[in-house]
Amino acid sequence: MPAPVLRTERLWLDSPVLSDRFAVAEYCRDPLFETLMTLPWPYELRHADFFLYRAVPGGWLSGDELTWALRTSEEGPLIGVIGWRRELGDIGFWLGAPHRGKGLMTEAVVAVTEWLASEFDLTEIAWECVAGNAASVSVARKSGFEFTGERPTTLTFRDGTHPDSWHGVLRVAAPRVEHPGWPL
Repeated sequence: MPAPVLRTERLWLDSPVLSDRFAVAEYCRDPLFETLMTLPWPYELRHADFFLYRAVPGGWLSGDELTWALRTSEEGPLIGVIGWRRELGDIGFWLGAPHRGKGLMTEAVVAVTEWLASEFDLTEIAWECVAGNAASVSVARKSGFEFTGERPTTLTFRDGTHPDSWHGVLRVAAPRVEHPGWPL
């Protein structure tokens, strides 16, 4: 399946490509990522190369993991990534530090979840983050997800653990409003 281009008022979402390697490597070296993400640490250029050369195209080819780059224009540099894992039915995302706090990721989450719901006839889309990740909670809450509780993450971290995580669900048929009950 080829990656569809999704457009919003301020974003161009397309497939990450090998020329994005330096941006991916730079952003994924953010110290926040060490404890909040399952990425290799320290993150090196070779990790970005694997992600862009193998993981992204392989995920689109199999349909198991669909990943988009966030850009502010068609030819613009990568500023973040958003993806969906079919097996878990969940989305995950990150945004480069200079681009945070502007509502860009919320805009991307709305676009991607609308496309996913339509393309795959989904009724729910899951989300999770390590407990304490206020930025991810803010995006999920503003995108219409409902908080469903705290429990261990579904993903295994580098050290083999499953840290406590906050979980949420987007009910596709429900209005996109901010729901009460979030921990932050």
